[in-house]
Amino acid sequence: MTTDPATSTSGHVPVISFTIPYYDNPAYLLEAIDSVRRQTVTDWELVVVDDAGPSPAQDQVESIGDARIRYVRNTANLGLARNWNECIRRSRAALVTVLHADDRLLPTYAARVIEAARLRPDAAAVFTDVHIIGSDGRPTLTIPDLAKRVVRRPPYDHDVVGDRGTAGLLVGNYILCPTLCIRPAVVGQDPFDPRWRFVPDLDFTVGQLLAGRSLRAIREPLLEYRRHTGSQTSSLTSDASRFEEELMFSAQKGAEAAARGWTRSARAGRHRVMVRVHLALRVAIDLVGRRFGAAQQKWRILWGDLRHGQRIGPNDADPQQ
Repeated sequence: MTTDPATSTSGHVPVISFTIPYYDNPAYLLEAIDSVRRQTVTDWELVVVDDAGPSPAQDQVESIGDARIRYVRNTANLGLARNWNECIRRSRAALVTVLHADDRLLPTYAARVIEAARLRPDAAAVFTDVHIIGSDGRPTLTIPDLAKRVVRRPPYDHDVVGDRGTAGLLVGNYILCPTLCIRPAVVGQDPFDPRWRFVPDLDFTVGQLLAGRSLRAIREPLLEYRRHTGSQTSSLTSDASRFEEELMFSAQKGAEAAARGWTRSARAGRHRVMVRVHLALRVAIDLVGRRFGAAQQKWRILWGDLRHGQRIGPNDADPQQ
């Protein structure tokens, strides 16, 4: 199960590839793998790409004994976006889902996205709705999840495209990355930009729309998305770095949209309401928790953005600088 697909002797190309970027927590990883094995579609491959993490799980994965599953370990840590790209490069199918190691697919996920992709052969990716679960696997919901429900979307399957679609994503990023089933032939082998530390998934989806492509939405929850304090998202939200990048990203993409004459998207990027509200909420939470230094840091970022905004154009420097 450690064979690289480029050197595999098997000539069969599966209908869909699942790939899991893994770093830590083998228990969650095994749940994610089990959810792939429970798919009603059986013609798939699964590649677990261990990003040189502290808890290798090769023995646990290989003990499953499923020839459709491979486990590979990077020789050095690539980081979030680069490892997602590595996952795509190691996949062979025309459709690739980068399933996060702490999430779980519902059994009909593959069947639904394959059919949606067949009906929309030019779509860059297909995505689905989600159920939110906690660390124990039970349903839960967070304030950001509730806030994203204010984004107006058709209640039926539809195409996300153009100015309206881009504006919706900039208002509230309702596409959760592990639901995306990507077409590498359309988006390339390296669709995630490693310059963005925290929002490479949003950069991917917005970038596809700005490039004139479409995304296909399936309005059925087909993935269980886990929110827990040990997740990378939670750890990144604990300081101000994520918010600085989100504000910068929104301003930059709003400027790109304005250059295309997309007024809705330009306005959403300029106002960046959801990021500002989330930042204000975090200030309040820090104050209640008596983390005054953290609250002051976030407040300075929010106040500076409200007073002056961020004048960032589409050709500005590396967003991590």
